[in-house]
Amino acid sequence: MLWVSYGKLAKEGIQGMVAKPQNRAEAVGKLVMALGGKMISYHLLLNGPIDFIIVSDIPDDKIADLTLVNAMLVRASGAIESIATVPAIRAEDAVPQMQRAQQMASAMAYQVPTKT
Repeated sequence: MLWVSYGKLAKEGIQGMVAKPQNRAEAVGKLVMALGGKMISYHLLLNGPIDFIIVSDIPDDKIADLTLVNAMLVRASGAIESIATVPAIRAEDAVPQMQRAQQMASAMAYQVPTKT
């Protein structure tokens, strides 16, 4: 399954990039591979609320490991201020979920809260 990790670099991370410019894609790819996945792409944005995006193909049974590594290893490095990982569903693959939501809406499986 595809997963998108995105985050904000810490001051130390930016300082490291300036002091020693380097392509971190190989290091990020090795980390994803060590978790049983494959990095699809790695992008730096550096001009807004998000500094980087990583798209990875990670088996569902390994995503808990990724979450733990993000929380402990990557953030503990001091280079990353924040990181989040969310599932990415291809548009064509989302149609069955849309159809399921439609069925549930028709069956009134969920009702919005009402004002009292």
